Amino acid sequence: MFEVAQHLVTSADLSFHFSAIDVPSNLHFHIADLNSHINMDLLAQQFKQDVMGDLGKGWNNFVKSGQIWALIIGVVVGYLFRSITNA
Repeated sequence: MFEVAQHLVTSADLSFHFSAIDVPSNLHFHIADLNSHINMDLLAQQFKQDVMGDLGKGWNNFVKSGQIWALIIGVVVGYLFRSITNA
């Protein structure tokens, strides 16, 4: 099986010829023309976000929902459990 695969790879013409591609003769591709095809609005979008305001709202929700107490209790119980099992 390996010999057949090796024969196929060695006998295959691995060279690439541009003449094998059916390209119209009037098609010209230049790197400079690529700039006209890129939508700059997609690359440079601006967002109006208040990151610190969002963090403040998140913290206030964390405190109002009572999750702060779950965090404090979890830290205390975790510290006690660590101190018991570490001995």
